[in-house]
Amino acid sequence: MIIALSFIIPLACIVLLAGLALDKTPLVVTTSVPTVESAQQVKSLAKAILSALEDQREITVITASESDLNAVMFLGGRGVRRFSGRAFVTPGSLRVNISVQMPRNPLGRYLNLHGEVLADKRGLNLHGVRIGKLPLPGWLVWSVLKNLLNVTMGNNDGSVLMESISSLDISQDSVVVTIASLSKNKERLKHLQQLLTTLAHIGQNSKKQWDTAAITEYYNRLLETERRFQSPAEPTLADFLGPLFKLARERSATGDPVMENSSALMALSIYLGNPLFDKLAHINLPKELVSRSAYLRKVPLGGRQDLRLHFIVSAGLKLLSDHSISSAIGEFKELLDAHKGGSGFSFVDLAADRAGIRFAEVATDSPGGARRIQDLMTGHSKEALFFPTVNDLPEDMPKAEFERRYKGLDSTAYQSLVDEIDRRIDQCPVYQGK
Repeated sequence: MIIALSFIIPLACIVLLAGLALDKTPLVVTTSVPTVESAQQVKSLAKAILSALEDQREITVITASESDLNAVMFLGGRGVRRFSGRAFVTPGSLRVNISVQMPRNPLGRYLNLHGEVLADKRGLNLHGVRIGKLPLPGWLVWSVLKNLLNVTMGNNDGSVLMESISSLDISQDSVVVTIASLSKNKERLKHLQQLLTTLAHIGQNSKKQWDTAAITEYYNRLLETERRFQSPAEPTLADFLGPLFKLARERSATGDPVMENSSALMALSIYLGNPLFDKLAHINLPKELVSRSAYLRKVPLGGRQDLRLHFIVSAGLKLLSDHSISSAIGEFKELLDAHKGGSGFSFVDLAADRAGIRFAEVATDSPGGARRIQDLMTGHSKEALFFPTVNDLPEDMPKAEFERRYKGLDSTAYQSLVDEIDRRIDQCPVYQGK
């Protein structure tokens, strides 16, 4: 009897706590409606934070409006589909509501988190935090948040950052955070700057160990391929992919096709996408190789150099990050282009982004896609194998026209056209295998 109770009582406590923590309805139904302004706000806030950190003053002041915070919440919602959040700024208080959709279960579908950050001249003051109906003591919330940040940021930077917040001033519509003493430790400051710069691009696979020797071999194959072409016979992206995947198939005879394809695509991302990928992935290719990157040369995809960049950069981001985060970055980039001064929202660019992500997914699909793409792409590749028709898609839409025609990223009209883009991508032979 005692042994049975020793199992039943803890189990009952767990079920009770789960019942208190989970709800049947979400606290936040949806994040704020996506607009061109919300994309611009995220970009501006990130630049402001980086600028403040780079200032290296004893005191760093960062200001964010309620609208800025909700724009960030929206980006999180686009990247993590089960997440939605909302921030409310009132004089003296920042209230945050978050809902996370859980797998189906009898206790409740939603994990709802509610809490407040109070204005305080002494530092970060968390108040009234609860998960569902379960209130959480401030010391526990502080400890959990600090440890989560430490795990996410590394180098014990979560603790340092939280303890560096010297005061919060919350007015009618904005939060002013004062951070002290970051500039005293230049190495830690540099680490935080790098993290902030790359966090939007690096997700689940950011700590992946790359085979530098393999990437170097693929990079040299790309250099050899370019030497075969003499002006005016400029190569296209397809001309590079054929020899690249031929080498991947040869090396896969005694190796892992997923690893070989990943190394090939990373070499391609550095060579024809952006040399920054070498730093983002911490590969450290020889400088003389990276200096010969051809990312600024006129190597087209779909007849255009910009589409090649969209395709390759998106594929590279997929290698470093979660698919949904890559998609969110692509969407936000197009919204930024629709802002005054940008090139305009382009579904053509978005199609190239999504095709690049899909290409990387198939190339790293261990059940069979990795070897299949090697077989299809080996030799003289054709664009139609991996890139859809895009010439008839709308592009160069200024903000007013985009919002008039498509309202936002959650509208039926927008999603319908994205579905059509995905359908075209699905019809390309590379993506038709199981």
